[in-house]
Amino acid sequence: MNYHIGNMLIYQEFVSGNDCPLCRIRSILEKRLVEQYLNESVMEDFQRRMVNERGFCLHHTEMMHARQNKLSLALQHITRLTTLKGQLEITADSKKAKTMGDFFIHSHDTCVICDNVEVNMIRYYKTVAEMFFAEKKFKEILLSVDGFCLEHFGSLLRYADFARSRKKDYIYSLTKLEKESIEKLLVDLNRFAAKHDYRNADMPWNGADKALARSIIKLHGEQSK
Repeated sequence: MNYHIGNMLIYQEFVSGNDCPLCRIRSILEKRLVEQYLNESVMEDFQRRMVNERGFCLHHTEMMHARQNKLSLALQHITRLTTLKGQLEITADSKKAKTMGDFFIHSHDTCVICDNVEVNMIRYYKTVAEMFFAEKKFKEILLSVDGFCLEHFGSLLRYADFARSRKKDYIYSLTKLEKESIEKLLVDLNRFAAKHDYRNADMPWNGADKALARSIIKLHGEQSK
């Protein structure tokens, strides 16, 4: 196996038992970026300018707020709110009010951490495909995982061209893996539902007790905390 900084997290997280290894990788990236924006980044002109322009989404704001360095978040909120205040004009003009309303409705749609995470995740989608092409043993590693959340499954398919001459094998392997993952999840969900019938009180769970939680990850991904 050819370990390097670009594939270490893939080898670390592409193991059986992870409902979506790419959700785990994204979570690691998010936590690193949250710490970065709470520490040295708050003092860098470029990063403060980006916070000025893009701000943070609620999810990443709550992640930062849950950590110890609340002063850093407060300073960045001062920066962001000062910028937004500059867009607020006291007016009685209905046309200006509509434009201003649209701006503020969408003022939380952008996030510097989301932007950074997405750029890095695209690299990982490409790297997974490249590893399938370049490393003989990686197919076995890929097929050992328990599938992906639907968003990350779709993203892997979107960048399948990076598997080059092995693209067809890569796509077939991905789609077969995901189909089997969903089929197994449906079996477990049906057992989960059946266990709620008093007549099946003695029926063993066989791992289906976690099926509902796993279905949430399959449909929506797993969020960092």
